[in-house]
Amino acid sequence: MTSSRVLMVLWALVMLSALTVIYVSHSCRLLFTELAQLQQRENNLQVVWGQYLLEQSSLANLSRIETKAVTELSMQVPAIKDVIMVQP
Repeated sequence: MTSSRVLMVLWALVMLSALTVIYVSHSCRLLFTELAQLQQRENNLQVVWGQYLLEQSSLANLSRIETKAVTELSMQVPAIKDVIMVQP
């Protein structure tokens, strides 16, 4: 009777171990899927960031700023006689 009890306990432990392996494998698959999605999102955000940097570079171009200042704000470069040098 003791050997049959030992066998039943061992059988239960083997089944518990098998179920644990199944659960852990499933969890790993879910986490790997989530990791892949997050990496894809990171790549998309890197692309958008690069586009924003290009846009910022384009908008901060000095010739563009000067053209807008002249055309939209009617600004002009002062004459040399109108420039005042400030000494520190």
